[in-house]
Amino acid sequence: MRKQLIAISTAAILTVGSLAAHAQENANVSLITAPFGTGSYVLGNAVEKIIAKHSSDVQVTSSETPGLVYNAKLLNKEPEKKKNTIMAFTTGINYLATSGQKPFSQKMPAVKLIANYLLGSVWLATFDPNIKTPSDLEGKTIALGKAPQILWTVEPMHIIKHGWGMADKINIESLGTKAAAQALLDGRVDAAIIGGYSNAVTGEFKPSPQTVELLAAGKPLYHVAWGKDAVQKTKDAGVVMSHITVKSGSFPGLESNIEGFFDAIAWVAYPELDESAAYQVTKTLIENVGEFGEYHALGKLMSANSMAAGWAVDDIHPGALRAYREAGVVK
Repeated sequence: MRKQLIAISTAAILTVGSLAAHAQENANVSLITAPFGTGSYVLGNAVEKIIAKHSSDVQVTSSETPGLVYNAKLLNKEPEKKKNTIMAFTTGINYLATSGQKPFSQKMPAVKLIANYLLGSVWLATFDPNIKTPSDLEGKTIALGKAPQILWTVEPMHIIKHGWGMADKINIESLGTKAAAQALLDGRVDAAIIGGYSNAVTGEFKPSPQTVELLAAGKPLYHVAWGKDAVQKTKDAGVVMSHITVKSGSFPGLESNIEGFFDAIAWVAYPELDESAAYQVTKTLIENVGEFGEYHALGKLMSANSMAAGWAVDDIHPGALRAYREAGVVK
């Protein structure tokens, strides 16, 4: 009888231990995204659904936030959340955060990559056929995005300053992406910021809405590329960005290559995130990346081989890195 009780007790302990281990494996991760209706918000919701569909080891709950800068400020204000939170972010914002530049009032720790979901690339365009090179913009007025926009304003201003050396030779207006396009259509500026999103591996490219609007204006649109050398000079000045070639024919009206930069828009985490959870999330996304196109048109640009583009190995979360190496995406 005593042996039976011991056996039953042992079995119960093993069962409880097994359930506890399973509960530990089935991690709960929060994903904070961006404002409702944005591509970041929609694709973040897609992560939740794809993980729920394909993984029994981790659960992801996606939620809306005011924006990507807010995400970093939140996690650094409430550091306990770093242990189980992934956030939407970019390499450009990470550069500003770690160097303590506006919109950050102090230096913040660096994030680690989980997975890219968009690669944003922008440049200048004009209806003036006499504006072909950066030097042709001297004394002219250009329209960029709003001042806080990293991709559409902050990074272009860094290239104009460090890459072109023309910060004091061009009149710059920070209007917002839609307003910049309208200003060019109205003839109030000489050039405006345009661009879109690409797959750096396949070369696929989808123009942003205001770019499509300018392309459909009924007159030739001329493109002024930053130039590969200018991107490198900007990188040498300490600004984090990656070179990209938007190839001729990537969209109607583009008749020559655009040498420029891309900002990796990604899901990231701080090093405190559980390594096993990071591995399970990344592994599931790699294996099912083709499903993102079902949720948003920009999701069709996603591919396993572009999910780590623009990030050094040391800047990838250890759990995510293990998944990338198993998949052959990163050596």
